[in-house]
Amino acid sequence: MRFATRTFIKGLAVVLPIMAAVYAVIWIVGDSEALVKRLLLAVIPDDYYVPGLGLALFLAVIFCVGLLMYPWITRKLLDGLDRLLRKVPLFGAIYSPTRDLMNVLGGDVQQELGQVVLIRIPNTNMETLGFVTRDDLSNLPKGFGGDDHVVVYVQWSSQVGGYCFVVPREAIRPVDMTVEEGMRWALTAGISSPDNATDGATKRRTQGGG
Repeated sequence: MRFATRTFIKGLAVVLPIMAAVYAVIWIVGDSEALVKRLLLAVIPDDYYVPGLGLALFLAVIFCVGLLMYPWITRKLLDGLDRLLRKVPLFGAIYSPTRDLMNVLGGDVQQELGQVVLIRIPNTNMETLGFVTRDDLSNLPKGFGGDDHVVVYVQWSSQVGGYCFVVPREAIRPVDMTVEEGMRWALTAGISSPDNATDGATKRRTQGGG
């Protein structure tokens, strides 16, 4: 009996996974065919439907979704959609600046903005924080400054926009601050900064007795 039991279990260990896999495939194929068939018959006449069309469409959709997992394909599709939306009358006028601002504030900010700098305001003793977005103006139309100019973005503290300046390189000086820290400082009108964050945390721990 022990030998028979062990032999049966060994056979079951081989057959059961195969049966489960076959059943799962049949179930998925049958259900996907039936589901897609109902969807297709809602848009095409019955005479145009042939057995297996639903399954073929289902497999094609899965393949297309798989293609979207390749970043370069997804990026191409999204870039095409972005260019199309920018050309839509009225809608594009609102979409374009909003999209550009979100590209700056969202995603990988470090790649969108460059060195954090302070810009000297002419005829004053004041400076303002900005981000170098372009340090080479050679591929821009004439009139955008010479080789000694850079493009600097200055964020409003209202969080809804900012200024883009073309300034002489000598009018800026680098700041030892990351882009994320600089953006947080600009958006909070200077309230939030790495030093303030540390001091605030220390003060809260002191007041809380922790």
